[in-house]
Formats: sequence, C-alpha cells, structure tokens
Amino acid sequence: MNGHVPLPPRMREIGRPRGQAQLAGVLLHGRYLTPEGKVDLAARLGHLDGIRWIVPASDGGSWYPNRFMDPIACNEPFLTQAVAECDKAVEEASEDGSLPPARIVIGGFSQGACIALEYVLRHPGRCGALIVFTGALMDSASRAWDTSARPLAGLRALITGSDVDDWVPERYVREAAQLLADLGADVRLRIYNGRPHAVCDEEVAEARSLIESCLEN
Repeated sequence: MNGHVPLPPRMREIGRPRGQAQLAGVLLHGRYLTPEGKVDLAARLGHLDGIRWIVPASDGGSWYPNRFMDPIACNEPFLTQAVAECDKAVEEASEDGSLPPARIVIGGFSQGACIALEYVLRHPGRCGALIVFTGALMDSASRAWDTSARPLAGLRALITGSDVDDWVPERYVREAAQLLADLGADVRLRIYNGRPHAVCDEEVAEARSLIESCLEN
C-alpha cells in the first residue's frame, strides 16, 4: 500500500506517508475542539521520525452529548458510535494490519481522552500505547471490570490531569489510572498543580518519551 490510498471520510493525517511508517497513532479531539488542534498537538509532540498520525473528526464537534460521569445510557448511541469511529481510525493507522498493535498509539484530550480509554477497555490488545490527556472512565460509578485476566498486560499508558480541573476532577483521573494498572497496564500517572484544562508542555514531553520508547522496541 502506498501513500496515495485515500483516507476514509472525516480523517486527516500528519507525518510519514502510508507505507513508510514504523509507528502510527490516533489522536482524538475534545468536545467542540477541531481536528486541526490535534494536528497541532502531533506537531508539538515533535517530528519523531517514522510516525504517521491519524486524526478523526466527530460528527458535530462532540463525541457524546453529556458528561463522562453520567449513566452510559445518557450518552448512547453516540458513545458506541465514537468507539467505532476510533476503531476505524486504528484500522487506518495499522494500514489494514500491516503495523502490529504494539506499533499503534491511541491518544486524546478531554472528551477524546475518555473515548480513548473506553476504546482500550472495549478492544484490549488493539494498541501498544495509550495517551490520556485529562480523561476519565465513562460512568465508572455503575460499572465493574474483571481484573483477574489482566487483559491490558503489555499496554503502556500515560494518564495526566490537574488538581484544579473542574471538567475532569483529579479523583476521576486517578481512578482511571488505577483501573488500567489493575487490568495489567504499565501506567504513568502525572497530576499537575494549577494546570488549566489544556495540554501543557510537560505533558507533551512525557508523551514524547512514551512514544520514543515504543519506537525503540
């Protein structure tokens, strides 16, 4: 497959052309944020040689209508549709399976980070690294997970948050990190003091370090 294969609808790409990437990533935007913002984030992550980024767009600027802590039913069918769109982006990033899951990174900010988390919980083993910039578990209060099988063993995860973020309070970020660890993931948790609802330079540096470690293996 070469770089001239057309992208599916509502997807953009940045970095290495299709067929020339050693690693590929999917970046999911936040509520009412644009895919262009994730293209900019990919640029902030640095032009790491060998990486191709896929940036999908939600329909209407939002992946789901209500808050992440609301009952799952309040965000359906949009939540399941968003996970399906993420899966399409992962398939495109993998170049229809040419790149193995260990070479796939999934990341997002805020609402997009929540979708990234939901994706790895519903589709364990589809990626080797997860980057959650200020995200949380969907409706964690009424859900339970079987951690005995450790289905996320081998997954490297970076989860970040802030102690003053009203959109995604710190306790929900910590809860997500703990669940992923219980499910077998190798988790880096970073909480930043006074950081607004945004992606700071320190988070970008942490994410770049995680991505570089994937390229080295």
